[in-house]
Amino acid sequence: MSAFIVDPVFNQLQVIAFASLMAFGVIAQVAFSPRRRELMGVAKFALATAVVSTPGFAGVTLVRGAYRAGYLAEGRGFLEANLRSIVWMSGFIFLSQLAVRFLPPMSWLSRDLSNAGKAVWGARLNRWMGRA
Repeated sequence: MSAFIVDPVFNQLQVIAFASLMAFGVIAQVAFSPRRRELMGVAKFALATAVVSTPGFAGVTLVRGAYRAGYLAEGRGFLEANLRSIVWMSGFIFLSQLAVRFLPPMSWLSRDLSNAGKAVWGARLNRWMGRA
């Protein structure tokens, strides 16, 4: 029982929570970011938003939940299972965010989303400073 490695336990509730959080996040971004949506197009903006937000949502709902359930099934205490699952979640989020930022198909979308945000904020700041 002293090993750090445990088999994760996935269940259907984790998948439902992940899908609902992703859907809510993407819909909220598409609804409340009209200027970035206008610059990128609706489909590309929604896809880029989904790609950028996937590591965080998947890390919290899928990875952390599965490892916490695995540690609890192994007989660990509640606090120990939560703390150990945080390590797995943090590692997953870190590595998947690196993949999103630097691997070509996803990096193009995240770069375009970042450039659209910079363009929107640049125009906004110029308008506020009277340099329109």
